[in-house]
Amino acid sequence: MTEQSKKVALPAYLPRRLEAFRIARDSGHSYLIRDKLLGKTHDFEPWQFFVLEVLPGCEDFAKLASVFEDRFGQKLTPEQLRALFATLADNKLLDDEAARHPLLAPYLKKGYTVNEQGKPEVKSFQGLSPGAVVAPVPAAGAPHAAPPAPAPAAAAAKDEETAPDATLPAGIQDAYGIDSRTVKRLWTLFDPTAALKLLVPPLLWLRYIVYPLPLLLLMSLYIFGRYPVLVLDDIRRLHGTTTLLEHIVFSLLTINLATTVAVAAVAHHFRASVKAIGISIFLGFLPRFVARITNAEQLSRREKLWLHGTPLIMRALLFSLGMLMWYTLRDQSGLLPKVGLGVALLTALDVVFASANPFVKGSLYHLITTWTNEPHLRGKAFKAVVARMRGDRFKEAESNLLVGYGLATLLYSYVLIGLAVFMVAVFLGQARLGGISILLALALGLYLIRGTINRFRLIGEAYERSERFERWRQRALPVAAEGEKPVEPSAKSRFWSYVRGAALIIFIVILFLPYPYEPGGPIKIYPSKQEPLGTDVPGLVSEVYFDGGEKVRKGTVIAKLTVPDIEAALATLEAQVIEQTKVVADLKARPKPEEVTLAERDLDVARKHLDYSREKVPRYEKLYADHSIAFDELDAARRTRDVDAEQVAQKEAALALVKTGVTKEHIEAAEAKLVALKEERDGLKQKVGRTTLTMPFDGAILTLHLKQKVNAYLDRGQPFAVVENTEYVTAEIEVPEPDIAQVRIGSPIRARPNPYSDVEFEGKVTVIDRNITVQPFGNVIKVIAEIKNRDDLLRTGMGGYAKIGGPTLPVWKAFTLAVVRFFNVQVWSWIP
Repeated sequence: MTEQSKKVALPAYLPRRLEAFRIARDSGHSYLIRDKLLGKTHDFEPWQFFVLEVLPGCEDFAKLASVFEDRFGQKLTPEQLRALFATLADNKLLDDEAARHPLLAPYLKKGYTVNEQGKPEVKSFQGLSPGAVVAPVPAAGAPHAAPPAPAPAAAAAKDEETAPDATLPAGIQDAYGIDSRTVKRLWTLFDPTAALKLLVPPLLWLRYIVYPLPLLLLMSLYIFGRYPVLVLDDIRRLHGTTTLLEHIVFSLLTINLATTVAVAAVAHHFRASVKAIGISIFLGFLPRFVARITNAEQLSRREKLWLHGTPLIMRALLFSLGMLMWYTLRDQSGLLPKVGLGVALLTALDVVFASANPFVKGSLYHLITTWTNEPHLRGKAFKAVVARMRGDRFKEAESNLLVGYGLATLLYSYVLIGLAVFMVAVFLGQARLGGISILLALALGLYLIRGTINRFRLIGEAYERSERFERWRQRALPVAAEGEKPVEPSAKSRFWSYVRGAALIIFIVILFLPYPYEPGGPIKIYPSKQEPLGTDVPGLVSEVYFDGGEKVRKGTVIAKLTVPDIEAALATLEAQVIEQTKVVADLKARPKPEEVTLAERDLDVARKHLDYSREKVPRYEKLYADHSIAFDELDAARRTRDVDAEQVAQKEAALALVKTGVTKEHIEAAEAKLVALKEERDGLKQKVGRTTLTMPFDGAILTLHLKQKVNAYLDRGQPFAVVENTEYVTAEIEVPEPDIAQVRIGSPIRARPNPYSDVEFEGKVTVIDRNITVQPFGNVIKVIAEIKNRDDLLRTGMGGYAKIGGPTLPVWKAFTLAVVRFFNVQVWSWIP
């Protein structure tokens, strides 16, 4: 027996993952449907395949039976149709569109039964009553013998997993952890059934926390609104001391774990089965705890609302407790305020970007789908967007609302992709991987964007298929009995094949282009010269001419101090210096002519007195001899003569002394005293001068609010202000240890500070540190560079990034240096 197979068009209402083939044999032909995803095949007789092909144009059994009789000349019985549909439903071969067909709709409503182990399982559709599905056959005639309707061989084997195209009830469809298709890989940690049975009953009282929760949430929001500056400052400090990896681990072990346990407890309380708690990967790189929940189909609408509302309630509770803990314990040093703020911050980010965001399939999204009883809300929105883009009219009444929601969801998905790429790039950048970090971040972004584009492409294909079904139903297209011919490749597909090939060639050429490799690292800006402005003379600040922050020229007076005790001593010394100066001048001017004349006159007077006295004595002697006077008078005359003689001798000595002048030693002693007085005076003048604080160089005053120091006492050595030279600044660059081989003294640098990211500052390397600095993400070597402070934009303490001019390398090598080093060092060390 020879066989030939030919691919034919897939009938309506079958999932797109299937492929249909017409098998030609010597004795006739049959049809085979292959499931590419599950690797299964299903055999169908020609009459069965014909029924599937004409279903879009047959809304009831009577019309279908009429078309069947026209084709085969035989009657179609309800039992045959029921067996065919039940086989399709049991093997999950019907897609979502089948629910719109009145004959297929009953086969999409699952029923459940309890097995011998007491667990629910999906009930087979083989027992469905024919009368409940199709209209009764007219009694005009008995049915003729029809071809047998054998069940496919695959009907015996039931797959416990949900089919990829199956539609689950609202609130379960696409719910993370509830719909088994949403968790691709789950690393199971443990089965929580026993623990839930033990802990849930005594902890049921915790459900009443929802009543005080609004009050706690309002208090937390009030605290944030009342003290936003404090909250943001503490968040900056916390972010500066915590890495991205630490944030992820902390969020996993606090918020995510608490929410997962709460969801598992609620699901167990509502009689759903919590099979396992494990860890899965979200967005391709974020680990998350997941509770694997089954048998959720039996939950009521109210119970599903509570199940999806639990994560939002838990996050609101954690945010409130975190804010209250931070506010209460902030004044105390310790770990608890940081933990509270971290919980509040990460919870708020999770709520804004995921769980309470209607554009993401999170808790709020599933709350909306459960409340509206629409499991494919997002899919319908995307279909509406496709219809609007193609100029078609979408058949849903709320098309404008759906289009707006779909566009917002698409836009937000790309925002999330950008955020994820940014987070990974920051993490890899901190790990000092060089250019390879950019390639890894871009690879992740391309992977996520490709997944989004593929999902949108599938939505477009689903829309095309639904439109084809509508046209088929309205007889817009003829139905061929033996299938449609395969579609030939279009010019558009050939164009994109050419584009992909050309892009590959361009990419290979780019890999070998020269690229200027520039090692770099984060920078810290320091002034080239910085000094504290103070004095060694304590005093009271009397005048301040600048308030701080201004640029000042060298020698400008900034402030003055009052020192009254020193100023009084200085005035006294000034008078003493003047007096001593005149004394020295007087000594140097001797003998003066006036003094000599005066001495000579004094001598003449003394000599005349002596002459009178000498002449008087002989007369008194004669008078005494004549007994004219008493002896006492003679004796008095003699004494006067002797005294006058002594006066003459004294005046002669004084005249000689005046004519001789002041001695050299006397003048030197007076001059020495004058010098000492002047030095003491100059010392006090210098002290008084140092009470005037002036700018030591051209620069800026760093200290602010200087005018508030007026009338304040400035002690010896106490700095009044800090000034710096801002014409040039020093940049400290932390270069990763592997890149230091590319750095040389004098190499040019390009720096971009954080506040002026669009401005490049140029400089050159001046110093390369000889020591290694250990950082959390690897060793770095500090490189010092001098940068021209253009427009005085750079300020002390600014951060940013700098690149240092290095060698020219091929593009492939420049972006894979980390990999090359790994092979050159690590792999080389493994070789014996």
